[in-house]
Order: sequence, then C-alpha cells, then structure tokens
Amino acid sequence: MADDSRQYEAGFGELDAIAWLTEAEAEPAPATPAPRTAPTEAALAALQVVPPLLEAIPALLDALVRTTASHAPDSSFGPRAAEGWTGSESGLAYARESDVPRQVWEYVEPGWDAGSSPEVGFIALAGVLIPAAELGLGVFDRLQQHVFNGDFSVTATPASYIHSPSPTGLAIQKRTFRFPVTAHHPRYFIDSQTFWFDVVLEYDGFNVRRVSVTEDRGRSSSLHASDFTITFTPSAYTAANEPVSAIVYSIAGRWDPVGRGDESFSGRFVVDAAGNLTGLQVSSSQKWVRHGALTQSGGGPVPRPTTSSHITTVHFDPAGSYALPQQKIRHVHDWYMGLPTAVQTEIRKGNQPIRLTGRASTTGTVQQNQDLARKRADAVGKILRDLAGAAARLDIEVHGELGAKTPDSKEEPDERRVDLECRFEVYQM
Repeated sequence: MADDSRQYEAGFGELDAIAWLTEAEAEPAPATPAPRTAPTEAALAALQVVPPLLEAIPALLDALVRTTASHAPDSSFGPRAAEGWTGSESGLAYARESDVPRQVWEYVEPGWDAGSSPEVGFIALAGVLIPAAELGLGVFDRLQQHVFNGDFSVTATPASYIHSPSPTGLAIQKRTFRFPVTAHHPRYFIDSQTFWFDVVLEYDGFNVRRVSVTEDRGRSSSLHASDFTITFTPSAYTAANEPVSAIVYSIAGRWDPVGRGDESFSGRFVVDAAGNLTGLQVSSSQKWVRHGALTQSGGGPVPRPTTSSHITTVHFDPAGSYALPQQKIRHVHDWYMGLPTAVQTEIRKGNQPIRLTGRASTTGTVQQNQDLARKRADAVGKILRDLAGAAARLDIEVHGELGAKTPDSKEEPDERRVDLECRFEVYQM
C-alpha cells in the first residue's frame, strides 16, 4: 500500500486512482468474475462519479467566490446598515446604487410662488420623499436572544421590522433610550433596588433596522438575598403594509426579596421607525415594582408622513351646460397626468380615491340644479375613468346650488363647476 500511495501522489490520474481504491488486497482477483450483488453495484456506481466531481470542484469554488463577492454589502451597495450592525437583513433586498433608477418628480400647486412655501405639494427626490405606495410589505424578524445572569437575570431578544423592497438612500439613525425599573424591598434598613436598561434603536423613517435592550450593570443595584428576573419579548406592532413600522416589547418579571414575598410584574413599550419610544409602563399588583423616567440621546431627522392635495376646477359655460368641450377634456387629462406615477398606479387599482364635487348657480329650482350638478360631475368622471380605468374609485358629491355663495336666482359663472381633489400621503424630511 505504501508504494501505491507514493505512486498516486506522484501523479496518478483519476482512473488510476479509482483502480487503486477498488483493488482487492486481501486476496487475488478470482479467475472468473464473481456475481455482483446489489451493494457491490451501488458501490461501483458511486465510485464512478468521483472523477467528474474532482474535475468540477475548482469551477464550483470559483463560482462560490464570485457569488459571495457580488452580494457583499460593501460601500457600493445600498441601503447600507450602520457600522457594526449585526442584525438579520431578511426581507431586505440589496442593489447596487448604479442599478437603481434615479427618478426626480415634483408637484406644486398652480400659482405657487417660488419665493414662498407651498401650502400643498411636495418634491420627491431620489427616493428620499416617496408615496407610501412605493413601499413593500414589512418583514418582522426576531434576532438572537440575549441572556445575562448575575446579580439579576435579564433575557432580551433584539428584533427588526424592514420593508421589502425598501427605499434606497435613507440615512440610518441611532437613538438610545434609558429608563430604570425600581423594586421596593420590604425589609427594614434596605433601600429600594434600581435596575437600569438601555434601548438602542436604529431607524430610517420607514424601517426599524434593529432594536435591542441591554442592562446597565454599572448603574444597577447589587442584590443581597434577593432575586430579580426580567424578560423583554418583541413582536410586530403595526400591520405589514404600514409605511412606518413599529415593534412592541412585552415585559414580564419576578421580584423576590427573599423571605418577604414574591411579586410578579409586567409592562410594555413601543418603538417605531420614526425614532420614538412610547407607552412605557411597568407595574405590579402591590406596586412594589415600577418604572422611572425615560431619557433619550442621539438620533436625527427622518422622512415623516404628511398629506398632500392635488386639486383643480373644471368650469362649464354657458349656463345650463354639462358637456365638456375639447379644452376642458385636455384640462382634466393634464390634471390627472400631473399626479405622481405611484399615485396614478394606486388610483388604477382602486386604492386611491378621487373626489369630485358638482356645483351649480342659483337660477332655476333646487332639483334642477341638483340634476345639473350631477350631470357635470358624471361628465368629468367619465373622462377620468377613460384615463384611469374602470377600477378607479371616484367619490362624487353633488351640492348643486345648495353650496353656492350667491343669493337665489343669480347666475354666477364661478358656481358652474366641478371641483377635483386627490389627497395622498407623502414623506418629507
């Protein structure tokens, strides 16, 4: 065998190696082939795949290296997690910034003066300010549990809640919240025990990138003949389709000042992608355990939701008319096409409504003007359905002459109209 081994190392090919592996050393080969059993056939079939497998290994290793390099979240990738972040990125698709189409679209109300701030409208730039419709569903993920035993026992589970897909180019902010939990000790001459906790939140306005709870051992009390245990358990607080994700932490624990009772306590708090911690509460039946004041540090501004309105008016002339001439049809078309692309998509799906309000001047009877106003609103609605499709949601109101600002029996051209309004949510810094 030693000579065979040296010969193989010296350069035997794969076929020679197979022959070397399969030769019988215990006794010479029989003069006539022995009948092959099923195990023997299986062994020979398995050995036949070894040579091609050996040939394929270099190519497989090369492909693995290329794949790993192409998916590494280096500085050319976006979005990028904060330095040192070790949380799960499940549900968050990375893409090179050069592959992400850059779109800049804006809307301001007609007549807006560039020297003043617009009352309604927004500017969406390179994925920083976007309608909620462009977000994917949030993916909640519990991360590796953190357990610490010592003077007191803490179990805390980090978590993340990230939309997939998620806007690119968002700055990830980091904010730290600190609060104490105080436990009353019923023994004389023993002060209340205080335990400090830090909640570290990484957020970008839409996603909770990572949130974790850690204990501050240095500031907390050292227990003597007592037992304090606390557990922080996260779960999704907002629905998966909510733009600003939020996570709720439930708090459960036990305080045992040995020999003086055993007190269970509970509580909760909520953290969200806007950088907030709200609803902190910790309490027990005998009020021995309670939370203290919450403080915060760090963090920065992120995109926040606001409502924008896209409005216009279609006038009718002469009195009593409800037909739309060519220039009015073009006016409705231009108003609709002025909506952001994402909002148009939601309108076509029936998720985003458009409100139409039909009006009339005060000449004629109330019923006549109600009918006239409805015909005007229907005429405008027909054009919108031609543009947005049959699934578009049109909320029609008819005020007729009842909403007019002029006295009865007065023909006022400005009252012969249909008001159009589309209100939708956008995000601004």
